[in-house]
Amino acid sequence: MTSKTQAGQPGAFSQLSGAVGTVPSVVAASGPVKARPASGLNLIRSIQSKYWERIECWQDAARPFAVESALNKSRHETPEIISAFGSNLPPASIFLLHYGPKWKTNTGKVVMLVHGASDNANRAWATPAILLGDANAPGLLQALEAKGFRVFAVTFPHKHGNLFYESQYLADAVELARQATGAGKVILIGHSAGGLAARAYVSSFRLNGAWTGYRGDVEQLITMAAPHRGQDFAFRHPEFNYYFMKDELAANAPMSWDKILAYGVWQDTLEFSIYSDNFPMQQQVLYDWTAKYPVSASSPDSYTTLHGGQGLMSHSLGINSAIMKGGNFLNAFKAYPVPADISVTVIAGTNNKIQNVPQTENDGPSDGLVFVESASHTADLTHPARKEPIQKLLVNENHVTIAFSPAMLKLVTGLIK
Repeated sequence: MTSKTQAGQPGAFSQLSGAVGTVPSVVAASGPVKARPASGLNLIRSIQSKYWERIECWQDAARPFAVESALNKSRHETPEIISAFGSNLPPASIFLLHYGPKWKTNTGKVVMLVHGASDNANRAWATPAILLGDANAPGLLQALEAKGFRVFAVTFPHKHGNLFYESQYLADAVELARQATGAGKVILIGHSAGGLAARAYVSSFRLNGAWTGYRGDVEQLITMAAPHRGQDFAFRHPEFNYYFMKDELAANAPMSWDKILAYGVWQDTLEFSIYSDNFPMQQQVLYDWTAKYPVSASSPDSYTTLHGGQGLMSHSLGINSAIMKGGNFLNAFKAYPVPADISVTVIAGTNNKIQNVPQTENDGPSDGLVFVESASHTADLTHPARKEPIQKLLVNENHVTIAFSPAMLKLVTGLIK
């Protein structure tokens, strides 16, 4: 699929603004809003699962979702997930709700798990080490159920989908889990960008229009490796663009070059770039860290990559263009703190070595992708009325293992109050 987005066009956000009929601004809620009737949610199908009691596919027919474009390599590849969605590239109006095997028999608190970019609930929580060659290592699903909690999870339709959309899927999933269990409130645990989706929901940071604001139904929020102050990996490591061109990596991250000189021939790589409509989430989580951690001058086309322009081997539109294409998301997000009555813990990894990744973030302390300062950032989350401080934890984990190492499974299950 080739994106037709050109420099300066708002891309995915023009689709969103057209869907709601207004500029894609956000609105603040004065307090929790009443839950929408369940009639806006339609059950499409329910399938049996190897890891969950069942997986349900739900459609949110009450919200004006627009089409989200995606690369072919960004389509879902997990057979069970494809079966539940009914497609490897599902429409934006549907999402999956996963029911833990013991959600009926356990009696503990209800926990909703929220995965990150290029992921799904099966990989993230049930078989977290499968990409490292271990399909049997337990995940947070098993660890939480062993402690008596009732576990649910959400899978998003687009691997790099809009965070405003993901916060809506989460709002719907929380409502359905509460209806199934009778629980008044749930606990949200989000990994990476999933932590931002969870934070966006509880903060009522959303598009104008018929989008669900926070309903006072969360008692605790735990984020792991969430880029609360963003990341700029693709722009500070231009050499990685050559890896992004390879088929096996094209689905996982966008390029920061829209043209590239390869084997003496200039190639148009806009569809693989962060400037296309294929990576709305990646645009939203962008933040320029170069004032704190300067880009190495030895990196290929380092100046033009960051600021935009024609380099020796590439052309870039620059990081500011990509940030604005994402609606300057993080800057606006600062005005929406987490409600003061929600207990919050942010966990940041300090190990920048990630197995099977050719290069990781080493320009400053990081988990291999996100700077420690970003994942442990709490200022934007802190409500003026908050009495209980936000808990900040640093752990010796990378961006991947922070969600499933034995030490982390013990830590996270112990954090639930």
